[in-house]
Amino acid sequence: MAETPAGTRLASGLPAPPRLELGPLQRFGAGLAVTLIYLFLLAPIVIVVAASFNPDQANALPRSGLSLRWYREFAASDGFVSAQLGLVAALAATAIGLVTAYGIVRFLGRRRALGQALALMPMMIPHILISLSLLLLITQISLPEAGVLLIGHVMICLPFTIAGIIASLEGVDHQLELAAWTLGASRLRILWEITIPLVAPGLVSSMLFAFIVSFGDVYISLFLSSPGKTTLPIEIFTYMLWDSSPVVAAITTVQMAMIIVLGLAIERLVGLRKVMRL
Repeated sequence: MAETPAGTRLASGLPAPPRLELGPLQRFGAGLAVTLIYLFLLAPIVIVVAASFNPDQANALPRSGLSLRWYREFAASDGFVSAQLGLVAALAATAIGLVTAYGIVRFLGRRRALGQALALMPMMIPHILISLSLLLLITQISLPEAGVLLIGHVMICLPFTIAGIIASLEGVDHQLELAAWTLGASRLRILWEITIPLVAPGLVSSMLFAFIVSFGDVYISLFLSSPGKTTLPIEIFTYMLWDSSPVVAAITTVQMAMIIVLGLAIERLVGLRKVMRL
């Protein structure tokens, strides 16, 4: 039978950690405090969701019924450019992340920690610095704005895909690849027929996580978006400046729902802790 942490501490001669005993009144007070904190944190979200169904022009709680008017207005706008850009950026970042993560795990050996740190470095760089660098690149080299915007979104998504795929590759037995290699399979065939199927949940979850990151980006889209193709965060910013209708609440509700659904899908496939582990 495996020893419990307390039994391990006693066996090593260390005193057991003190236990905090709470009375009924103290437990009630602690539960009430936690409940109030959660209500304080969730109340603004509930208000925003409720305001999105207001049929009137004002940003307020609905009083004369519920309406999907502002959701229809959002659907008629160009806000789904973010979804298209996020999908392409997520696919590109996942493909590059797979090759990078595979090289780090299988070929770097003792230098794996250094390679992983370098691959995840864009996560540590503020997005505004990446945006300014790409903006200066446009002034020096003639590149299409849409291409530079896509490059920027791939850069900020790439560390998350690399981290997620590395976590998945650690669970793959390397002996399976070696067995295929001894049977005459090429490196590309091993990757396609053995490795990718085994890490498929990690690939899908990394792609979904990259989509969430790209979908919610502000700085890169603010600096690099062309006038005719604005992403969803920029549209929200524009609505907040020039319009006071509940369409912003509708956009925010759609974005929150999408992130919750994708987050649940990631947790179902591989787990958020594994994806976020660096």
